[in-house]
Amino acid sequence: MLPTTILVAMAAFAAEPTPTPPARLVPPAAPADLAALVAKDPSADAAAAARMLSENGVAPELRRRAAEAVAKSTGSAPHAAVIDAIAACGGTCGATRDLEDLLAGMADAVAKDPAAIVRLDAMAVEGNPGRVAALRTIAALPKETRPERWREVAVRTVALKAVPGAMKYDVIEVKAVPNEVIRFTLENPDTMQHNLLVTLPGKLSEVGVAGDKMGETAVGKARQFVPDLPSVIAAMGLVDPGATGTLHWAVPSKPGTYPYVCTYPGHWRMMNGKVKVAAPAK
Repeated sequence: MLPTTILVAMAAFAAEPTPTPPARLVPPAAPADLAALVAKDPSADAAAAARMLSENGVAPELRRRAAEAVAKSTGSAPHAAVIDAIAACGGTCGATRDLEDLLAGMADAVAKDPAAIVRLDAMAVEGNPGRVAALRTIAALPKETRPERWREVAVRTVALKAVPGAMKYDVIEVKAVPNEVIRFTLENPDTMQHNLLVTLPGKLSEVGVAGDKMGETAVGKARQFVPDLPSVIAAMGLVDPGATGTLHWAVPSKPGTYPYVCTYPGHWRMMNGKVKVAAPAK
C-alpha cells in the first residue's frame, strides 16, 4: 500500500482543473455538457438559447437560431442580440470568434439599423474586446452606411504555410496599414503541430522564451503553448498536421514592426515573421 503522503499528493493532483489557454487569446474548450445543451430547442428554453449563443462547440446554424430566440425573448433583433453577447463575453467566452463570424454574416441587417452601426463604431476602437468583430462587420457593410472614420476599413487574407521539416513559415514579411483586419490562415502540411502568435514590437524573444518554458511544464500543451503575456496581442492555437488554422487580427494604429511567431517549444528562433505597419496616410 502506498504511503499516506503519496496518496494525498495524488488526490490533490487529480483534483486540479485541466489547464486552459488564456481566455483572452485562445477560446476555452466546449463545455462538458455540450451534447445535452445542443439537444435542446432554443426557441423553447431561453437559458439554453443564451448559452448556445456564447459557448464554444455549437454549430453555426444552431447558434443563429439561438440568436433569434434570444432576440425574440428580449424584443430586439438577432444582430443586436449577437452584439450584446459579444459585449458580455468581453473577449473571453468560448464562442468569441464564432460570434464574430455570426455578426459579420448579419451585415445586411446591420446596414439597416443605424443604432447597431453606432454601437459597432464604439466597439471598433483599440482596447475594446469587440474590436475585431466590429471592424469585420463594418467592412462587410456598404461604404455609404459605414461610420466615417471606418469608411475604408477592409479585411485582407494573408495565407501562410508551415514549411515541412524546416520549422519556418513560407511568408516572413507582411505589409499592413493601421486598422485593417488581417485574416491569417496557416496551412500545416508538416508532421508536427504549429501555432501563430502576434506580439508587440520588440517582444519576439520574450514570447519565444516563454513558449519554450511552457514546454517544460505539464500545462504547456493544454495551453497550446500560448503564454499569457501582455506582449501577446493575438493568437492562433495549435494547428494539427494536415489542418488549417485561422486568425483575424485588427492591425494597431501605431506604426511599427509586429512579429508573428510559432511558440511550439524550440520553434520560435526559426519560425517567425514580421508585419510592418506603415504610418497612416495624411
